[in-house]
Amino acid sequence: MKKGCFLTGITLFTIIVGAGFYLYRKYWPEIKEASKEKILNVAINDINEKINSLDKSVYQDSLKLLLRKNIALYKEKKFDEAMNKFGEFVDQTRFFINDGKIDSVEFTALKNMVK
Repeated sequence: MKKGCFLTGITLFTIIVGAGFYLYRKYWPEIKEASKEKILNVAINDINEKINSLDKSVYQDSLKLLLRKNIALYKEKKFDEAMNKFGEFVDQTRFFINDGKIDSVEFTALKNMVK
């Protein structure tokens, strides 16, 4: 490898790393907030599809309403806290709707989890 190619490579690498650090420090809060919105929206759509595929019951609509209220609460919280709590809620919801129906005991457990 020629000296000129090596020096050019090192210089470009240093500039790219420096630009990355600059963007991280300057714009990270905005990136984090935008990604929180996107992550929550994708998860909401996925869970809504699974809820719609459940057997029709009284608790199906209640679960959708609980999910909407829960999302509104999570959007107000800090990123890390919101993602942890929302992840737990979604995991528990997926576990309960895995059998294709939701009953009063499962709905009550999810409702108590939000409190």
